[in-house]
Parts: sequence; structure tokens; C-alpha cells
Amino acid sequence: MFERFTESARAAVVGAQAESRELGAGAIGSEHLLIAVVAAPGEASRAAARAGLDAPALRRTLAATTHASALDADALAAIGIDLDAVRKRVEASFGPGALERRKPARAGAIPFTPEAKHALERSLRAAVARHDRSIGAEHVLLGVLDAMEPGGPTASALAALEVDPEQLRELLSSA
Repeated sequence: MFERFTESARAAVVGAQAESRELGAGAIGSEHLLIAVVAAPGEASRAAARAGLDAPALRRTLAATTHASALDADALAAIGIDLDAVRKRVEASFGPGALERRKPARAGAIPFTPEAKHALERSLRAAVARHDRSIGAEHVLLGVLDAMEPGGPTASALAALEVDPEQLRELLSSA
């Protein structure tokens, strides 16, 4: 399948690997594919921008949702600790991202999550459905949208950024 990838789609996969490492993830998820596609110039990133999606906001949202879920803000609130207030005070004193705990960068290839694998498979189907001979970054984005699991990191990030996946899909189709 990868032999059918255009330079932009290959760059998205390589970019997703870099995003995964940067965010300290143990695997490349569809959320990393999404960031990489949105960050790279091209048809897919232009459609994402028209939908109100940009890479820096997506990175911040993913980092915040991953970190917050690990700390279980509800449990802390139950004992009177306001996690947002703690984060703001620590970052005011020590700088933005002071509470970020990153795993050390992993050498070599990073595996894909099942959702990311599904997204890449769906990108092939998107290319076939559009009668395209190759798979571009726009197909990868369509694959990510098709493979998105409700409540998963990609769906949660899009919801937090108030980006409608169906609107994004329509913008890609009209491009």
C-alpha cells in the first residue's frame, strides 16, 4: 500500500512519527497522523484551516487532554483540589508546560495503534472512492476521519476545538 503514497502522504506518516515522539507516546495514533497532515502544506491542511483546525492548537489540546485524563481531575476535585488552578499557578511560576511529563524518545520505528492502522487502510479506500491513482495527505485525513473512534483522542480533540468532522470531510471533498 505504501508504494501508492504520494510525497505528501509519506511526509504525513513521517511527521506522525515525529509528533508521537514529541508528545511522548508509545505508538503512532490517528491523532498524530491528524497533526502531521494539518501541519504540512497542501490541500488537506487548507481544508483543515477552513474548518478552524490548526496544528499548534491541536497539539496543545492533545497534550492537555492526555495529561488531564492521566491525573483524573474529577478525583482531585472530589477532595477539593482544582487541577486547573494548580496548573495555572505552577506554569506562572515555572513556565508553560512545567507539569508535562514526557517519556524518553524511543529509538527506531514506533508501532501504529489499531486506530492509526485503520486510518491508513481507510485512506486507500478514500483514494479508490475518489478514483485517484495514488494516496495523498487528503486521503490520509479522510482515513483519519473515517477511523475515528468515539471518545478516542482524535474525536475528543476535534470536539474540544469545536471542529465538525463532517464539515471537514465536506471541505476536503469540495477541494
